[in-house]
Amino acid sequence: MAIQYIWKHLWRSMNKKMNEAIRLWDDLWFREGSIITGRYRIERKLGMGSYGVAYLCLDVRSGKRCVMKRVTPIRGGTERAQFIYAKETGMLELLHHPSIPALYSKFRYRNHLCFTMEYMDGKSLDTLLFQEQYPFTERASLLLIRKLLPIVAYMHSIGILHRDISIANVVVEGEHVKLIDLGLARELAGAESAVEDALDIEADDPSEKILRRNIHVTSDYYAIGHLLLFLLYSTYNPKERAPSGTDPGWELELTLHPDTKKLLRRLLLTEQPYVDVRDIIIDVNRILLALKD
Repeated sequence: MAIQYIWKHLWRSMNKKMNEAIRLWDDLWFREGSIITGRYRIERKLGMGSYGVAYLCLDVRSGKRCVMKRVTPIRGGTERAQFIYAKETGMLELLHHPSIPALYSKFRYRNHLCFTMEYMDGKSLDTLLFQEQYPFTERASLLLIRKLLPIVAYMHSIGILHRDISIANVVVEGEHVKLIDLGLARELAGAESAVEDALDIEADDPSEKILRRNIHVTSDYYAIGHLLLFLLYSTYNPKERAPSGTDPGWELELTLHPDTKKLLRRLLLTEQPYVDVRDIIIDVNRILLALKD
């Protein structure tokens, strides 16, 4: 059993590295300055994930910026790429919300599955927290979550889970909050997706990843709970941390309103989970009123 486990991980690692090398080679066709299909001029690479590569482009016809995504999953090959491409573009076609990117076009370029979508101005929470070290108080953290929740409520209302709500995928522009990257989005009634999407989760993945990928509303709520913790820890003094080797947990490290702690426990599934995003909104509104005093 141990030998099978080792070989499985070795094979997975080798396959991943090989696919990453192929993806880098394919990047030669998507260099900065390249014009794709005679229309989209690549300005820079925005990022690379398990499912593909995103580029910031200028649409030379309209003069507008957009995001082009090339779907090249690290695992699963051509069939997997087609499945992911169909899912992500299908989700974008269903969603019509000012805080979610609009789908512009779908096409194949040099045998690569590509699509373009709206570029969302602003800065990701990842940038604000780790590059700019922006501090979020408890109230500011809850206000941001309060702005994010209606976007999630809209998605759930039409039967779609995001499944990747994170500090990298939440963008802030002034008073506005936006939610991007629907690469992992799936239908709520997704028994078929759960089977077809088996490569999302490995049996030995950490429990956090499994909870985030579950085809259930609690996967999005769990992710929101973790995002809220990231925000709350932005004002935590590292000097107050427990001695090395000990982990008292967020409940002891963070000084929070009791109802904020209860909110987090429910989001993180350690107490009775929420079943409807509207109940989360009600609780956040109530805590924000209490924090005014």
